[in-house]
Amino acid sequence: MTKSLKTKFITATLMGAMLLVLCVSGRSQDKLPTKEAIQWKTLDVGLAIAEIPGPFVSKYSDSKVTVVKINPDNFDFDLIIATESDTTLRTIKDWCTLKHLCGAINAGMYSLQDHITAMGYMQNYTFVNNPVVKESFNALAVFNPKNASLPSFQIVDMANEDWKAILENYNCCFQSIRMIDNTGNAIYWSHKPILSCSMCVLAKDKAGNVLFLFARSPYNANEFIDFMLGADLNIQTAMYLEGGPETSIYVKAADVELCKFGSYVSGSNPDDDNVKLWKLPNILGFHKKMAN
Repeated sequence: MTKSLKTKFITATLMGAMLLVLCVSGRSQDKLPTKEAIQWKTLDVGLAIAEIPGPFVSKYSDSKVTVVKINPDNFDFDLIIATESDTTLRTIKDWCTLKHLCGAINAGMYSLQDHITAMGYMQNYTFVNNPVVKESFNALAVFNPKNASLPSFQIVDMANEDWKAILENYNCCFQSIRMIDNTGNAIYWSHKPILSCSMCVLAKDKAGNVLFLFARSPYNANEFIDFMLGADLNIQTAMYLEGGPETSIYVKAADVELCKFGSYVSGSNPDDDNVKLWKLPNILGFHKKMAN
């Protein structure tokens, strides 16, 4: 083989290997920009939505991330738990209609054994859905404070903050997995393999807004962490909520009705075929504050 042929052979081999990696990871060869000005659509005072390019172009779905931005000065948050009432699972749209909510997202993960118990600690005022603090979950969403001087919504870093003292001052909480810590740094997931999935994430930005993020296209947690830090979202802290076909987000305000749900989970459901909202036991919703 001549030197020229050897060079061509090596180049072709490397390109083939790169294509194989792309196919396995679900990437296409094209990348999407993330650091660009976000065009927000205002739905109400303190409520806006945007659709932005995802971490990269996926082979599945639209490769976009939907972001709902909620100002806690204008909206209160509700933890809706099926076991607190009739133990009936409902779609996120049906929950919002029943509870008169402007919108909602998954309130973390739930047990696939009984389909009603949260995977981490969950409490709504005096009602406790799961009393067990999960040691590997180091993010705690707390809201509805007992003292009006406190922030109305926080994502507490259980590894870096005195979460027990903070929780004593709040009525509602649920636990899940850190993605960005309280100082704005990435908390990369180290377990192998890191699954790719449709995903929803809860975040809070440096201005105090609560963000609901949703992607139907599958990404893994570390890819999504890098995306959040690279995008023009000004995120302070973030926690994983849910992945796969259970992933749901709903907003109805002004002339807009946003209703989206996931599908893909590598290994157990590696496709984009889900065509309906799944019924959920627990959701995080929001409604407009009552006028004083």
